[in-house]
Amino acid sequence: MSFIDAAIVHFETVQKVLRLSPNLRRGGALLFLLLVGGFQSHLWPQVAKTPFYLIALIPIAFLDTLPVAIAFSVIAAFISLGADIRADFGSASLVYPYWSALARLIGFLLISTAVSIAVRENRELHLSQQALQENARELELKNHALQESLEEVHRLQATLIAKERQAAVAEAAQTATYEMERPLMSISVFSEELLRLSEPDAPVHPIAEKISERVEDIERIMKNIREARKGKEA
Repeated sequence: MSFIDAAIVHFETVQKVLRLSPNLRRGGALLFLLLVGGFQSHLWPQVAKTPFYLIALIPIAFLDTLPVAIAFSVIAAFISLGADIRADFGSASLVYPYWSALARLIGFLLISTAVSIAVRENRELHLSQQALQENARELELKNHALQESLEEVHRLQATLIAKERQAAVAEAAQTATYEMERPLMSISVFSEELLRLSEPDAPVHPIAEKISERVEDIERIMKNIREARKGKEA
């Protein structure tokens, strides 16, 4: 975590703990600036002045917008000028207090502006990072969906190839059964004729019976194949 991030988290945590509204926060900062100006003009005019004003200006720069931070910098410079003049009325006619106040104003503006811009750019950077993370998550979801679509395409392709193979096998079986029906019918006719013409005790009679049995077996197999093909077509 960077220094800017740590400072933002710190001031936002304090803001949540104190539960200050923007107006109350700005009113408190203004009151603190007036208090610092009072101490400067009455009690400790020689004590370092700028750091005490920054105690109020820096939180404003972190928590408020740039125009608000600039306005408080101007107010702090005027309060500091008033405190200098009040501490020494004789210096009101001199140039030094005004140049000193102008220098403090420039310092306040530079610090408040730098802090406010840094905070704004930091927030924009975090928003950009969040947008990139969301885009990355969205891209990951799209890639996952694309991967699932490709897997579905591969599955359908495999199913289609399997069906094409089954269709090819079925067509080959149909062609084979069709080609076998005519010679099988002829063999069946010839075996029946041979059984009818041969005597039961003739040597050729058992052979004719075996041929007739094998023909019946083949016809039964072909019938099963036709029924299975009709079932698949239905």
